[in-house]
Amino acid sequence: MAKEWVEGLAKEIREKHRAAAEEYGRAQHYAGIVAKQGNEFFLALTASLRADVDALRSQLQGDVTGTETLVDSTRPDEVRITRAGFPWVDARLTHREDTITLDYAKGRGAEGDPGLDRQSRSFAFQVAANDAVYVQDAFGEPGRRYESPGDLAREIVEFLFRA
Repeated sequence: MAKEWVEGLAKEIREKHRAAAEEYGRAQHYAGIVAKQGNEFFLALTASLRADVDALRSQLQGDVTGTETLVDSTRPDEVRITRAGFPWVDARLTHREDTITLDYAKGRGAEGDPGLDRQSRSFAFQVAANDAVYVQDAFGEPGRRYESPGDLAREIVEFLFRA
């Protein structure tokens, strides 16, 4: 039989460290979900970006503002979006662990220097109560929530190509 002091110590550990242990367990669970579903989300995001950019290119075909616009997968975790002009865009979307980052330069008129005035936006993966993955603006209070890859793709295309 355990000594009284061991029983007391065990009780103290259970009382004082339960919340931290439960939080750690939840964090590990969520990290596993993000690792699995985050990649799937990014792949679906890439497909949605391609579809949205193709639709935009189709609408501008034959117009004086129509110019080459590309979505190119350089690596499985990176996509590049470029447009030659009116407006010009040079953007790179990357997926790293629990974050999607949009690094971009854009401007009016013909192609500018993509090395100047680069900015970025970050989107952090979150896990809903039903274990579904979504992304949220990493900065700003409160960050906008994107439930589906298509929602985020639309936000990115509108953001990059709006004047």
